[in-house]
Amino acid sequence: MVSILKNNEKLTPYFFYTRFLKDVANSIITEGGISFKLVENGDSQIFDSNYNIEPITIPLLLSLTEQLSKFYKKPINLSLYNNQATKHVLNFLYKSDFFYIAGDNTNPYHPHGRKILNFKQEYLGDFIANRPRSDHRVRFYSLSENNLAQKLEEYTAEDDKRDFLISEYSYIVRDHFQDLLFDNANTADKIDLYIEILSELITNGVLHSRSNTFALMFVNKFATKFSISDNGIGLVESLKSKSPDFLYEPLELIKRLQEFTILKINTKILENFNYIIETLYYSSLKDRRGLFDLMLSVVLKSNGYFRLHCDNAQIIISSRMQKELIDLDHLRNQLFDIHRKLLINGDSVVSEMPQMTALKESILDHFVLLYQRICNKYNDDHKFSSVRFFNVKFRGVHIEVEIPNN
Repeated sequence: MVSILKNNEKLTPYFFYTRFLKDVANSIITEGGISFKLVENGDSQIFDSNYNIEPITIPLLLSLTEQLSKFYKKPINLSLYNNQATKHVLNFLYKSDFFYIAGDNTNPYHPHGRKILNFKQEYLGDFIANRPRSDHRVRFYSLSENNLAQKLEEYTAEDDKRDFLISEYSYIVRDHFQDLLFDNANTADKIDLYIEILSELITNGVLHSRSNTFALMFVNKFATKFSISDNGIGLVESLKSKSPDFLYEPLELIKRLQEFTILKINTKILENFNYIIETLYYSSLKDRRGLFDLMLSVVLKSNGYFRLHCDNAQIIISSRMQKELIDLDHLRNQLFDIHRKLLINGDSVVSEMPQMTALKESILDHFVLLYQRICNKYNDDHKFSSVRFFNVKFRGVHIEVEIPNN
């Protein structure tokens, strides 16, 4: 049985990736299955135990649990304990809708249960009076919600489906996160930008990754943090299915990266990392704000950090890489301005093709340089580098962001 929360360890995304995923994998290998208990010591050592969870870890936990429940074709057992040591974390998980989403809830006033965890409801009671902020909740997005799957049948083209979903999620995302974004000085004047980006990312999760998507945003006096997690097809399969257009040739950056070898690691794990870089490059060419713009806004405009994880690899971008990103930011803004001008004026792309192609080639070259610098820094000191590699595969796409509250 795997403990989700260890005594005196706050379950942050870092410990989720480095400790918890290993524990899950070892349990599956040694015990032939998986079951969870919420806390390490259960009902023993009550007054010597302390349990805590970083709120933005919750979408990762739900995403992993959904993967496991799909694999075993049943809810995963979770042992709960309601005592002096657990009441604070139980209270937060309960009031953030974690148990409603993970369990079998059918109450229409709460999120519909996904039936991915099996636990005893009687442990969820007698909580402390403290009530967390009402919008510090796990959000669940799926084509099964709000008749979206049925509405999508009215469209045949993928672009039309995407545009429809983005328009739908723009309202939902604004309702979920606008107040939280307003409470941070670094996001208050960029609310529309973040709503646009988050709507795009959620649409990617439910439409292109063909997956349910979990998200949570949390604000305190120090920072705004949020995470988005899906357990869909991942970046590799998604990019392999892309069609060429006048700016993007599928896998063109990866082909450039394969011309040289800097990292001597497992080829499959290296492929995961290369596809992360290709994804950011692809996003930098698009005519709508997305993943790359989120990274630039968080790191360059807010001095925060951005983490993107796929399968066995992740990249962590912080203000230490500002120098490498400034030129890319300038090129991206130039290209995006042309996209917007064409959209507003209704002009043919032919007139802007030479300039757009030149910008694209420059962006491609800068991504090659960025990749080389990231890899060289990893070789110099992998402990403090911007890239992490893991033996345990965590399927899907997982994004975490922290924006300081200046």
